[in-house]
Amino acid sequence: MGGRKVLRRGAPRLLGSHDGVQGRAYARAYADLDAALGPFPTRLLRFEAGRVALARVNLEAASHILVAARHVRETGRGRRPSLPQLERLPRRQALQDQSYGQALAQLRELVAATRRPASVAELIAQRGSGRPT
Repeated sequence: MGGRKVLRRGAPRLLGSHDGVQGRAYARAYADLDAALGPFPTRLLRFEAGRVALARVNLEAASHILVAARHVRETGRGRRPSLPQLERLPRRQALQDQSYGQALAQLRELVAATRRPASVAELIAQRGSGRPT
């Protein structure tokens, strides 16, 4: 990791710098995922959870930008966002929303696949070989 501290809960470093507003939002999003779907025992699961957390950060940022642009357009003085800009921002926010939803669904599937209960035959074979269940 090049001398950098490990992030809490083993979250992967996907941002250039994890301090600041985006870093805190990423940490909150990863903690929420860990509480809802975790723990993530493998590096693959942690990486995928990090991708979902980053998608949530991007969604929140796009939503904040959209709300701020609308507010400036309605009440601001001086230079305001143009109508074409205001038309692009909802599409960008919707795309981020869709990306986050798809990433979350894929993470849920991956977590469910790794935590599938073993079949009865597998449980008997594990007990017979002396391996813990």
